Amino acid sequence: MSIKYEQILEAAYKLFAENGFEKTSLSMIAKEVGVTKPAIYYYFSSKEELIKELFKVIVKEINFSKFFSICKYSKENFETQLIHDGIRMIQVQKKDVYYSKILNEYVVLSMREEKYGDWLQEILQDYLEGFIEILHFGVELGVLKNEKIEAKAQLLTLVVEGLDKYVGSSFNLHVEEIWSLTVKSIL
Repeated sequence: MSIKYEQILEAAYKLFAENGFEKTSLSMIAKEVGVTKPAIYYYFSSKEELIKELFKVIVKEINFSKFFSICKYSKENFETQLIHDGIRMIQVQKKDVYYSKILNEYVVLSMREEKYGDWLQEILQDYLEGFIEILHFGVELGVLKNEKIEAKAQLLTLVVEGLDKYVGSSFNLHVEEIWSLTVKSIL
């Protein structure tokens, strides 16, 4: 991927988050990058393609396995590792002032375009399956009873989804404490 391609994606990320998809034009993105509007068309055939490609990049950045790795878990550290991984994910999202705004743009877009709703559901499904796998591993390690594993994984997934909506917002949640309490409550 070229530097200009990356710069276009970064500018689009920022401007879409700040102004929304509707109010951000390719001309605005071109100006931010310091290129002409036709230069953007060299990389993306339309604004819709740029929005779709940006979504794919964001999905890679928020992938479950980027934050939670089962190989780091042991009988001795299971609870602290699960808390640590979730807090690390939250801290990465908090550092990005555009994260919750752009995610909300995709949620709104999913109301108009079903494919985005399907893709957002796939992200949640990935988190659910990841948490199920980690919790089953906790059962194997003997740190967790083999009871209501799927419901516990659903709770973790719902908390992640809920925190996603408010990380970086003016709504002052104690997100690290919420995550920690949630993990402790299921163990």
